[in-house]
Amino acid sequence: MNPRSHGLEELDHLMTYVADLDAAGAAFERLGFRLTPVSHITTMGIANRLVLMRARTPGAANFIELMGVTDASLLPPPMREVLSGRQGIKSMVMMTADAQAAHRMLAGAGYPFAPPSHVRREWTIPGKGSVWPEFDVLLPIQAPLTFNVCQYHNVDLYLREDWLEHPNTARSLVAAIGVAADAKAAVAYFERLFGMAAICGDDGGYAVSPGRTELVLYDVEAFEARFGVSAPSAGNGVAYAGMRIAVGDLGRLAAVLDGNGVPASGASGIVVGPREACGNVIEFVQQAW
Repeated sequence: MNPRSHGLEELDHLMTYVADLDAAGAAFERLGFRLTPVSHITTMGIANRLVLMRARTPGAANFIELMGVTDASLLPPPMREVLSGRQGIKSMVMMTADAQAAHRMLAGAGYPFAPPSHVRREWTIPGKGSVWPEFDVLLPIQAPLTFNVCQYHNVDLYLREDWLEHPNTARSLVAAIGVAADAKAAVAYFERLFGMAAICGDDGGYAVSPGRTELVLYDVEAFEARFGVSAPSAGNGVAYAGMRIAVGDLGRLAAVLDGNGVPASGASGIVVGPREACGNVIEFVQQAW
């Protein structure tokens, strides 16, 4: 494990809060994604559906998690604020190979995580029976952008070929996108967390990561110039805004969106706005593998 990154190895997936899981699933299907069936974590009063894509780091997964609340009375305290308010990304979930070791490093550095919790949930695959994903999770903490940590015990369940092919040719989540009143100042927190210096791109975004999937923070002006939509507001001056997805064929993506009546724009790729993507901006870019 890399102590400079506090044991964090990759930005694994994005926890996206949705008010209605059925409606959110339908919205993402209109965008051309294939989703997993609904899975319940009954002990926490939550349910999710996943958009699984191809992992970029060994031992990690790569996906969008749509998460809804089924019983608010069962929500762990750290999840109550996360799973409320406006729809959209509420936490980056970082992968670690050892949740106990990562917890020691993070807690020792002043990040106020509780010890990891072990979670086992049922995932019923139509026509194939049930599988049981298991993981240890450090529940979210407050930060300029909320994040938490996960150790998989059977990551292969997230890498099934039948869930990795999408009509829109999506291949991988390549970046979480945030906006800040002062992006350079806001990214400094994550430079310390990941033990890496951020790189400022030509579009004004500050990119940093412990692995290959990046967090990219933009000032308001740079965000609105790139994506052509208004930046989300945030009480602390920093907010999640969306994600960047690499696809194999922008032409096929455009045909899917057009066929489903989904408006899109964008100069650097294809951009879908928050109305169509449950509070998120999604920028699709073509990337050869």
